[in-house]
Amino acid sequence: MTFVEVSVALVVAGLMSWAAFSGYETVSAQQEIERGRAEAQQLQSVVRAFALRHGRLPCPAANTDGYESLTAGVCTTGNQVGWFPYVSVGLEQPTDRLRARYSVLRAAHATAAQDADLAVARERTGDAAGDATFLDVTDLIAALNNAATLLFAATRTHLTGDAGAAGAMDCAANPVMAAAYWVVVPLQDKDNDGNRLDAPHALTSLCAASPSAPLRLASDDVVEAESPAQLAGWLRKSLP
Repeated sequence: MTFVEVSVALVVAGLMSWAAFSGYETVSAQQEIERGRAEAQQLQSVVRAFALRHGRLPCPAANTDGYESLTAGVCTTGNQVGWFPYVSVGLEQPTDRLRARYSVLRAAHATAAQDADLAVARERTGDAAGDATFLDVTDLIAALNNAATLLFAATRTHLTGDAGAAGAMDCAANPVMAAAYWVVVPLQDKDNDGNRLDAPHALTSLCAASPSAPLRLASDDVVEAESPAQLAGWLRKSLP
């Protein structure tokens, strides 16, 4: 082979190797995203099942031990965002890279019939102790209905836009709607800030991107969420 032929062969081999490696990276990234989506969907199913069983939503975990942050058996006052309480809801702790952030809407009211603290089981429909529907999911549905009528406040669990019809994915400039809860499964540190949570998500933020937002070059966080009205509707359809 001449020098030119050898050079051409090396170039072709290099291009084929680059194409194969790029394809592998693309497939690996897609598989990671699918794992994140499956995890987020599982957590949504668990939240719903927990709500049906306990008449409230899970309380966020203050640390990574997997347990709800409770005080005297009740979700600690002011606790709106933290880690997902895997152990408390009957799940095994995931690997660190799939550990989800979780936030729940809390709007307590002195009058039970107007209460919208979704992380606390409370009799809101006037049933007496001993009644079949005392402290059950119907009281959570009442709380969700109350939450749906609240004026929007960025100091409670909420969603920002979707980079489409709902506007920019910007928690500061474009808070869009209240959420009964959201879960965010972070995958990789796409924005290279040392934290796997990518913008617009942050550890202390009550805001998450809309679940319909596309995954972007700088963010691969997977979001699942439901509005108070959506969750109330699902619970009503699931009643025996």
